[in-house]
Amino acid sequence: MHDKMDPSEWEQAVKQLKQARLNDIQFSDENRSVFHVLKFSYDNLKSNTLRQCFLHCSLWPEDYVIHKDDLIKLWMGLGLIDEPRIQEAYDVGYYYIETLQGICLLEICDGAIQMHDVIRDMALWIANNQGEDVKKWIVQAGAQTRELHYEIDVPADTEILSLTKICAYKVSISIKCSSTKLSILLLNNSLIDDSTILRLELFPKLTFLDLSSNELESFPIEICKLVHLRFLNLSDNLRLNSLLPEELGALTNLKYMFLQDTECIFPNKVISNMKALRVLDLRCNSMDESLDNFLGLQEDIQCLPDFVALGFSFSNSSTHDFQEFSQKVSLPIRWLKLWNCDGKCLSFTSFFLENSHLQSNLISIDISYMNSVKSVKFEGRKKSPNACYLGELETLSFDYMWDMKEVMWKRLNPKDVFPKLQFLTFWNCPKLTSISWVVYLPCIQELYVGRCDNMKKLIRIHKLKKCGVEVSQQLFPFLKTLSVENNGKLERISDPIITFPALEFLTVYYCKLKKLPFKSSNIPRKLKSIRGNEEWWNNVKMEDGANKSSLQPFFKKLW
Repeated sequence: MHDKMDPSEWEQAVKQLKQARLNDIQFSDENRSVFHVLKFSYDNLKSNTLRQCFLHCSLWPEDYVIHKDDLIKLWMGLGLIDEPRIQEAYDVGYYYIETLQGICLLEICDGAIQMHDVIRDMALWIANNQGEDVKKWIVQAGAQTRELHYEIDVPADTEILSLTKICAYKVSISIKCSSTKLSILLLNNSLIDDSTILRLELFPKLTFLDLSSNELESFPIEICKLVHLRFLNLSDNLRLNSLLPEELGALTNLKYMFLQDTECIFPNKVISNMKALRVLDLRCNSMDESLDNFLGLQEDIQCLPDFVALGFSFSNSSTHDFQEFSQKVSLPIRWLKLWNCDGKCLSFTSFFLENSHLQSNLISIDISYMNSVKSVKFEGRKKSPNACYLGELETLSFDYMWDMKEVMWKRLNPKDVFPKLQFLTFWNCPKLTSISWVVYLPCIQELYVGRCDNMKKLIRIHKLKKCGVEVSQQLFPFLKTLSVENNGKLERISDPIITFPALEFLTVYYCKLKKLPFKSSNIPRKLKSIRGNEEWWNNVKMEDGANKSSLQPFFKKLW
């Protein structure tokens, strides 16, 4: 009711609460009172779609931290969000999450969300016709059985079965099924064995199947018989090394397919038969995704009329091949992983930065495991247009870049290349000495720097002044999270003039940081926690040397 301003709406709400009939709930008087209020919040959600979105949050285990994008993927796979453009779908999803958070049906947890146990129980009670049909949704997520064999009966009227994270180690799950209605099956993080997979053919009406994070070693051919399937997730099965069967082309209703971190390879022309496919994520760690493979994949995907988003890894090639890739890509790549490319300099030229398919779709770039690359360069044309380049990019990471000494900018300003960048990570870049250019980023919210052993100061003011940057306290207006971990030589974050006015969370772990990045006169107003080990905290000082006792309530001990 926080958004209701009309007194008549409040009067009607009181009337509804008085008339609510929840006497049949088998709970204590205290819980019944809580359910009375919570059910009212549910009933007053603005649409049936939003109510269904809320109920499906209960498919995860109790106290589970749910990543927002995973929740939105679920909603899209269930058809609860069905927008023509992928970004519009995510925007609707974020709006739904904010709405549910605003009325306390979901909780914020480190940028993700959680569902309180009592609210989750209420959601399952509502989903099962207010307790009248307790087998309509069977949710045993998080049971963590230690039995070698796990049996479950699925009655005739069951529509949803969630066994997410049900096993502590690899077991056989015996599903005794008489259901002709089962349409949603979640077996992710369950360490199922092959005998469980063979039972998939018992569920011919499945529309949603999640088998991610299960240590599968071969593609379950039984999936190809599930002709009503609209959503399939096999991600994070690192041992899944398969040439996918041609029979996969029979899944003509499949809209969403996630194969991230697998070694699956599509035969030629199979994808082109999957006419309903909209989203395909092929970001992998081991598959050879070279230029030739990409061009073949691109030809197949271009046959799909409704395709809107691709996740792809460009790997096992050279930095020269990446330039050719930049010129030839004509797909809506949303997530891009670049790794294991030979060469001294990885260049993002105008071919990449001005590619319209990338400008309007790309939200994430992960650059990693380039052992010979000494620099990453963003280079504009001599007469570059005054425009935003990667205008939708939100996440950028540099991981395991052993020889990278710098990120270079030529005829470009980072704020024009990354106007919406929010999340930036440097991890295991031991030769990197500074990241001063990040001050240009207008929307950066989270900055992580770890295992950069040669970095003594993150931001060097003298480098900024040489570039003509006006250094003031207005830098980093939105930076909420700053984490520096295992940077053996790091002594300073920056000079005192940079104050991090929006900072909420500061983490310092295994660093020689001698001073906190603010003075006693400009402690961030929204500061919530400073995390580190106790020895570091006892020795660190404020930027102006003042007593830091006022910060003691914010300190959280790490290990």
